[in-house]
Amino acid sequence: MQVTCPQCRAVYKYDEARFGSATKKRLRCPRCGDVFEVKNPAHDTMDSTGTGDGPREAKTPLVNRVTTPENPELPPLPELPRDIRFSLAILAGADAGRVHTLTKPRVYLGRGAGSDIQIRDAEVSRRHAMLEIRGEQATLTDLESTNGTWVSGDRVEHAVLGHQGEFTIGATTLMFLVTELGET
Repeated sequence: MQVTCPQCRAVYKYDEARFGSATKKRLRCPRCGDVFEVKNPAHDTMDSTGTGDGPREAKTPLVNRVTTPENPELPPLPELPRDIRFSLAILAGADAGRVHTLTKPRVYLGRGAGSDIQIRDAEVSRRHAMLEIRGEQATLTDLESTNGTWVSGDRVEHAVLGHQGEFTIGATTLMFLVTELGET
């Protein structure tokens, strides 16, 4: 079966035999590190009588986000508002021009595969900084990185960013963007 990561949209093959008798499995995307649940398609074989003898239909697996915090010591944050889009635009560095839409209120930035936003920059630590969104502002926290996190030329441990707030990690400069979505 094919599984699509809800965070980065990477598509992977997953052997259905690995489900065993389980109705669902928690998977970690090897590309972005996001954790999500996939429903066992073998449990979706019920016919209209509920006997389970009906033909098996090819279905896209049901994917649910797992909302457990990455660090159990951190309190959970409220979900992001649906009428506002939060993004990080990379202004300078190897990934310049890329824009990452943020889909959860706490994201980790770094060079490592376990980061929510992976930065291709040798001066960025594997897990360099964390961004927590509350309301229309974000709190940027340096995670004891080697080369630091910089805002307005100053090395910071914590900084509050509003719309178009810029910061630098390693040789990469990013901008936090807040966009109100129009009605559809």
